[in-house]
Amino acid sequence: MFNITDEAQIYVADLFAQQGEEDLGLKVDIEKAGTPAAAVTFNFCYEKDLGKNYFKFEYKGFNAFIDEANFDYLKDSEVALKEEGSSKKLTITAPNAKGEVPKDDAPLAEKIKYTIAAEVNPQLASHGGFVDLVEITDDMDVVLNFGGGCQGCSSVKVTLKNGVEAQLKSIYPEIKNILDVTDHSQKENAYM
Repeated sequence: MFNITDEAQIYVADLFAQQGEEDLGLKVDIEKAGTPAAAVTFNFCYEKDLGKNYFKFEYKGFNAFIDEANFDYLKDSEVALKEEGSSKKLTITAPNAKGEVPKDDAPLAEKIKYTIAAEVNPQLASHGGFVDLVEITDDMDVVLNFGGGCQGCSSVKVTLKNGVEAQLKSIYPEIKNILDVTDHSQKENAYM
């Protein structure tokens, strides 16, 4: 399931030996599992501090702990040691961590969430912003929550909304409108 090459195991075991603590383990997690923004993380941990859903895997010189919820995402993963110039670096290949692109027959909400995670939020992140799908109405209006960035700057928010609207409507022509969940300018059908 989660392979660590022999060379990488020696390298990690040496890191643990340098810590000088016998009960120390390696916690392997995935941030934002199943999304295009997924990232595998390694942290030192103590088994006693982990929940019951973490399982122990024994390697040469250390134990790794993986949350059962991440087993499918870490399937076919490999940790290897690569040389970069005069230094060495651990690398992980986790082909299932990001999940799969929704199929054509997937629900529209699933496809929009994936597009937001894969394309929209990475673009907004440079401005400190993000967007979340709140709902899709029966009239095919997509209600989004625009967060981060310049909260008090309504002109920036309108520009972001217009850009996101153009992007999503070009991919999903069935969308009629993009609505901001926090827009109170219209009293009728206000979302908060």
